[in-house]
Amino acid sequence: MSFDRRDIRKAMDVYTFDNIYLGTVLRVTSGDTLLHEHHVPATARQSSKVNGELLGPMPTQPIGNGAPTAQSADAAYATTRDADPLGAGTIVVGKWWGLIGRRTIPLENVQTVSMERVVLKQRKDGQT
Repeated sequence: MSFDRRDIRKAMDVYTFDNIYLGTVLRVTSGDTLLHEHHVPATARQSSKVNGELLGPMPTQPIGNGAPTAQSADAAYATTRDADPLGAGTIVVGKWWGLIGRRTIPLENVQTVSMERVVLKQRKDGQT
Protein backbone atom coordinates (compact mmCIF):
# COMPACT_ATOMS: atom_id res chain seq x y z
CA MET A 1 0.00 0.00 0.00
CA SER A 2 1.25 3.47 -0.78
CA PHE A 3 0.63 6.49 1.41
CA ASP A 4 1.06 10.17 0.65
CA ARG A 5 1.83 13.21 2.81
CA ARG A 6 -1.83 13.73 3.64
CA ASP A 7 -2.21 10.23 5.09
CA ILE A 8 0.63 10.12 7.61
CA ARG A 9 1.77 13.31 9.30
CA LYS A 10 3.36 14.59 12.50
CA ALA A 11 1.60 14.09 15.85
CA MET A 12 -0.43 11.03 14.77
CA ASP A 13 -0.57 8.24 17.38
CA VAL A 14 1.14 4.97 16.45
CA TYR A 15 -0.02 1.58 17.77
CA THR A 16 1.07 -2.00 17.22
CA PHE A 17 -1.38 -4.58 15.86
CA ASP A 18 -2.18 -5.70 19.42
CA ASN A 19 -3.04 -2.10 20.45
CA ILE A 20 0.19 -1.16 22.27
CA TYR A 21 0.93 2.57 22.10
CA LEU A 22 4.39 3.32 20.66
CA GLY A 23 4.22 7.11 20.59
CA THR A 24 3.53 9.84 18.08
CA VAL A 25 4.90 10.44 14.62
CA LEU A 26 7.84 12.83 14.92
CA ARG A 27 8.99 12.84 11.29
CA VAL A 28 7.96 11.33 7.95
CA THR A 29 10.53 10.73 5.22
CA SER A 30 9.90 9.80 1.60
CA GLY A 31 11.62 6.90 -0.09
CA ASP A 32 11.90 5.29 -3.50
CA THR A 33 8.46 5.37 -5.13
CA LEU A 34 9.34 3.23 -8.14
CA LEU A 35 8.98 0.03 -6.15
CA HIS A 36 5.49 0.91 -4.94
CA GLU A 37 3.90 2.49 -7.99
CA HIS A 38 0.55 0.95 -8.84
CA HIS A 39 -0.28 0.69 -12.51
CA VAL A 40 -3.40 -0.80 -14.08
CA PRO A 41 -2.36 -3.27 -16.78
CA ALA A 42 -3.67 -2.56 -20.26
CA THR A 43 -5.37 -5.99 -20.31
CA ALA A 44 -7.51 -4.99 -17.32
CA ARG A 45 -9.00 -1.97 -19.04
CA GLN A 46 -12.45 -1.79 -20.53
CA SER A 47 -12.71 -3.32 -23.95
CA SER A 48 -16.26 -2.30 -24.78
CA LYS A 49 -16.59 0.22 -27.62
CA VAL A 50 -20.02 1.47 -26.45
CA ASN A 51 -20.18 3.47 -23.25
CA GLY A 52 -23.23 3.54 -21.00
CA GLU A 53 -23.84 7.23 -21.59
CA LEU A 54 -24.97 6.56 -25.16
CA LEU A 55 -27.58 4.13 -23.85
CA GLY A 56 -29.17 6.61 -21.41
CA PRO A 57 -32.49 8.38 -21.78
CA MET A 58 -30.86 11.60 -23.07
CA PRO A 59 -27.31 11.13 -24.40
CA THR A 60 -25.24 14.31 -24.14
CA GLN A 61 -22.02 13.10 -25.75
CA PRO A 62 -23.22 13.86 -29.30
CA ILE A 63 -23.84 17.51 -28.32
CA GLY A 64 -20.34 18.06 -26.94
CA ASN A 65 -20.08 16.42 -23.51
CA GLY A 66 -16.57 14.91 -23.46
CA ALA A 67 -16.77 13.48 -19.95
CA PRO A 68 -17.88 9.96 -20.96
CA THR A 69 -14.70 9.54 -23.02
CA ALA A 70 -12.41 11.07 -20.38
CA GLN A 71 -13.95 9.05 -17.56
CA SER A 72 -13.68 5.64 -19.16
CA ALA A 73 -11.55 2.78 -17.89
CA ASP A 74 -9.35 3.17 -20.96
CA ALA A 75 -8.55 6.76 -19.84
CA ALA A 76 -7.97 5.63 -16.20
CA TYR A 77 -11.24 7.38 -15.25
CA ALA A 78 -9.63 10.82 -15.70
CA THR A 79 -7.66 10.43 -12.49
CA THR A 80 -4.29 11.90 -11.75
CA ARG A 81 -2.11 11.82 -8.67
CA ASP A 82 -2.82 14.89 -6.57
CA ALA A 83 -0.16 14.33 -3.87
CA ASP A 84 3.33 12.88 -3.89
CA PRO A 85 3.50 9.30 -2.59
CA LEU A 86 5.78 8.50 0.32
CA GLY A 87 6.88 5.25 -1.34
CA ALA A 88 9.35 3.15 0.65
CA GLY A 89 9.89 5.87 3.26
CA THR A 90 10.00 5.73 7.04
CA ILE A 91 8.32 7.28 10.06
CA VAL A 92 10.15 8.24 13.24
CA VAL A 93 8.05 7.52 16.32
CA GLY A 94 8.63 8.38 19.96
CA LYS A 95 7.15 9.50 23.25
CA TRP A 96 7.78 12.83 24.95
CA TRP A 97 8.88 14.59 21.76
CA GLY A 98 11.27 11.76 20.95
CA LEU A 99 13.10 11.68 24.27
CA ILE A 100 11.75 8.22 25.13
CA GLY A 101 11.25 5.16 22.91
CA ARG A 102 12.44 6.78 19.69
CA ARG A 103 12.40 4.34 16.74
CA THR A 104 12.37 4.41 12.95
CA ILE A 105 9.69 2.28 11.28
CA PRO A 106 9.54 1.50 7.52
CA LEU A 107 6.24 2.45 5.89
CA GLU A 108 5.86 -1.12 4.63
CA ASN A 109 5.07 -2.04 8.27
CA VAL A 110 2.01 0.25 8.36
CA GLN A 111 -1.25 -1.64 8.07
CA THR A 112 -3.93 1.04 8.44
CA VAL A 113 -4.23 4.78 8.86
CA SER A 114 -7.45 6.28 10.14
CA MET A 115 -8.14 9.74 11.51
CA GLU A 116 -5.27 10.36 13.95
CA ARG A 117 -4.11 6.74 14.36
CA VAL A 118 -1.49 4.62 12.58
CA VAL A 119 -1.66 0.85 13.17
CA LEU A 120 1.32 -1.34 12.35
CA LYS A 121 1.30 -4.92 11.04
CA GLN A 122 3.50 -6.17 13.89
CA ARG A 123 2.53 -6.98 17.44
CA LYS A 124 4.58 -5.79 20.41
CA ASP A 125 6.66 -8.99 20.39
CA GLY A 126 7.59 -8.40 16.73
CA GLN A 127 5.35 -11.12 15.27
CA THR A 128 3.03 -10.34 12.34
